[in-house]
Parts: sequence; structure tokens; C-alpha cells
Amino acid sequence: MGYCPLSVNHEVSGRIITPIYDTYNGLIALSTRHLNQEVKNKFWHESFDKGSYLYGLCYAKDAIFKYNKAIIVEGEFDVSYFHSIGFNMTVGTCGSAFTLFQISLLSKFCSEFYLMFDGDEAGKAAIKRTMNDYKKYNLECYDLKFIPVFLPQNIDPDEFLMKEGVSGMKKKLKESREKINS
Repeated sequence: MGYCPLSVNHEVSGRIITPIYDTYNGLIALSTRHLNQEVKNKFWHESFDKGSYLYGLCYAKDAIFKYNKAIIVEGEFDVSYFHSIGFNMTVGTCGSAFTLFQISLLSKFCSEFYLMFDGDEAGKAAIKRTMNDYKKYNLECYDLKFIPVFLPQNIDPDEFLMKEGVSGMKKKLKESREKINS
């Protein structure tokens, strides 16, 4: 990650710059987020097919394979924070859509998918949509297990982890897994 200072006369001034890499560390695009929450266009990124990549997979794939599980979140900052705390099996969709292509990409490395989208209405709708696709395409027959993780209202995954800590996050993941097994 990097930062483009306000003193630079460029369209990404005042923004954190996040490179988006493919599974094998090839640079795909740059994504940015303005530090000022009041800015109209808080997010800006180069054009790329978001549904064909998972943010952080190039870094997470070894841990995902080792633990046979992935935590799927929406944003790059969620992924970065999770990795900094030791949840190295976390990847991001760069939005609230989790596509069939992303599912097939991730299924090369694991069979358990923890769906932890933002605790807003869009995040809840994304989990519902993804679970509908899971049933519609009968993904269970491929030995894939989707585990929805519902966060408190309007709480993002990184906020939940900051507030509840590692033990709270582990407890949330375990409870979510137990719900689908009961």
C-alpha cells in the first residue's frame, strides 16, 4: 500500500493506493480510497474485472491451503487488517459480489468459505445472494461448504475484529460454523 500526498497534483492525491494482484503476483490494477470520508468519490480504481480476482489471494493462498478455509470479506482494508492480526487466510472481493469465477478460483485451495461481508444491508444481501447461488449451482456436491458469518448492524469485519479481538473473532467463526451444522 502507499499514499499519494495532497501536495501532488494528481487525481489520486489524498488517497491510499492499493495494488490489486492476481493469484501469482501479477499487477492487475490500482485501487484507491480517499482519507477524507466527506469526499464525494471516496473510492476510485483503474478499470478491471473485479469478478475475476480476489484481493490478497497471492498472499493468502498458502494459509488457505494449510487450514482448508478462507475468510471472504469485501474490502482491501479488511483483508489487510485481518492479515496483520494473523488471519492470513482472508481474501477480499473488492465489493459485495462473490462470483462463480472467484468461487472456482478459491476452491483450488480450500473447501470451507466463511462469508463475512459488511454488516450493512448490502453486505447481508450479498451473503443471501451467495447462499442462493450455493444452492442453485449445487456447490455442496463439489465438497464446498459456505458458512455465512453475520456481523452486527453496520459493523465492518475489521471493526468487529478491532472491537472483539482475536478470541472474539474465533468465537464468531466457530458459532457461525456450528449454526450450519445444526
